[in-house]
Amino acid sequence: MNIMEESIHTPVAIVGAGACGLTAALALQRQGIECVVLERDAVPAGSTALSSGFVPAPATRVQKAAHVQDSPELFAIPWQLLDQFLYPGHSVHRMHAVPEKTGEGLMTRLRAAADAAGVLVLTQAQVTALHADDAGCIHSLSYLQPDGLTSLLHCDAVILACNGFGGNADMVKQHLPAMKDAQYAGHVGNDGSAVAWGLQLGAALADMGAYQGHGSWAIPQGSLISWALMMEGGVQINALGQRFHDETQGYSEAAVQVLN
Repeated sequence: MNIMEESIHTPVAIVGAGACGLTAALALQRQGIECVVLERDAVPAGSTALSSGFVPAPATRVQKAAHVQDSPELFAIPWQLLDQFLYPGHSVHRMHAVPEKTGEGLMTRLRAAADAAGVLVLTQAQVTALHADDAGCIHSLSYLQPDGLTSLLHCDAVILACNGFGGNADMVKQHLPAMKDAQYAGHVGNDGSAVAWGLQLGAALADMGAYQGHGSWAIPQGSLISWALMMEGGVQINALGQRFHDETQGYSEAAVQVLN
């Protein structure tokens, strides 16, 4: 491995330029804190670009403009009123989306916002290692460049916006045995690197069995069918033409039913 040492320093290094990483970068910029975002792909996208791009949020300005009465307290209460189109578990309209109503549209706008804010995003920069002192405090990270050289970025803090480990079949078998045979529809870059780095630093693992399943991934087309179709009266049938579960329970619940 060829290593090219560079005396580059940033207050905060963010690993991953998906929706999480870019949102974190924008929040830091608003606070006057400089940061560098490192993204392994040529174009930041992540699993967000593969999704519908809908974001649930209560008491927003667009809800108020539409005269929707909502609050954080109401959002936290597990009851629902299904007398019109609502996502599973939601009692009022609180799903938000950019005009394109796609995950790619959301990512395009986040990238534009990051560019306008002057956020430095290094693409085709795959982080390969975190470096910490004896006390476990991270002081730098290594990243691989397209030319094969590995550069060093010094930092005061690191934000790991790397999503999960769905792209790592071995980790899925270990932590999510119920989903080991499921088709992974997320970004292949979600390989559990952040989990491995955390373990190397002595971090503990918790709630590793949690996952976001989706029971309406079209095969072999490889595209997402919005659950809005189901909430408007659509049903799912198996190869025998039989309806096999209650779709109003939600798309995550449907994922297990589809596997069964």
